[in-house]
Amino acid sequence: MIGLTLLTAGILRQFHDGTPGSPYVSGTVGSLLFAAIFFLLLVSARAWQIGAIGGKGGKGIRLGSLTPLLLILLVEKWASLTLYDPIFYSLAPKVASQAEYDAWYKAMGGVLMILLCVLLGAFSRPAGSRTWDRSRPSRFPSALVATVVVVACTYGLLWLLSLVMGGGLRLAWPRTQPLLIWILAGQALLAFGEEVYYRGLVLSELKRLSPRLGVRNPALRRWFALVAMATLFSLEHIAPGLPRQEILRQLVFAFALGLLFGLIAIVTHNLHYAAGIHAWINWQLLGTAPALVNQAGERVLPPGAYIGVGLILAFVAAMALARFRTGSRPGPATRWQRSG
Repeated sequence: MIGLTLLTAGILRQFHDGTPGSPYVSGTVGSLLFAAIFFLLLVSARAWQIGAIGGKGGKGIRLGSLTPLLLILLVEKWASLTLYDPIFYSLAPKVASQAEYDAWYKAMGGVLMILLCVLLGAFSRPAGSRTWDRSRPSRFPSALVATVVVVACTYGLLWLLSLVMGGGLRLAWPRTQPLLIWILAGQALLAFGEEVYYRGLVLSELKRLSPRLGVRNPALRRWFALVAMATLFSLEHIAPGLPRQEILRQLVFAFALGLLFGLIAIVTHNLHYAAGIHAWINWQLLGTAPALVNQAGERVLPPGAYIGVGLILAFVAAMALARFRTGSRPGPATRWQRSG
């Protein structure tokens, strides 16, 4: 059931128009997706009344135990697919270009996703508590410093490499304009919202649920949760209609990013840091981040060069943050155990 729900939640982003619905009721509450959510809410209410623990000695699992995860997965899809558009078009200015609309939509989507995660956290108090702990405002300053250092070192290393090879590159900044500011802010808000949802609520709930699925080893619990979360993340970031090889490339890239962001969140216990690296990668892919250019002002490195070096440095900074957080020098096993 978990596998089917992950698959359903992952492909709904691209194929929600094909979800069966009623011709007599609004699509917001007249779809099969909403019917599934309503059923799960009834099951959740009953499980809360009688307790979700079943089996001898508290072992085993039943539907009431699964409803927090299923609701976290499906309610987010229902809200983002049916509520975001009406809210946006009721608030957005009437006169704007398509690029401005897109930038504003990303910013609003990030804010709504953060607010939605506050609601979703009520379905699983343990997952919600762990998520809010990892996203406390007090963790933001260290995350900001680490992100700036990682990005600066990435540009510095690539510039030194070009200097050794005789390229003589220079760093060029994008031209400041209102649209650029909206793009940067919108992608940053969206990245933070996705980190709170995927690397916060979903990852924490999968990890909490894994012992009842028979995965009791601490290391296996973490990898089970990481792989399942990264699979969902990759399914939601594919673009249908492209050639099969391109879709496969997108799946592998998004899966790897989801796994890496999850590891960073576990090691650092800081969702702000994962969101900072996530936002910078989005800016690189959109071409709105600073770039190294030649004398003619042309970009000479693909986004993958910045992303590859940046992710390596991000892990180095993540280990430094983890050591700073613990305030000691534990061994690898102890450090991983505390961060999980």
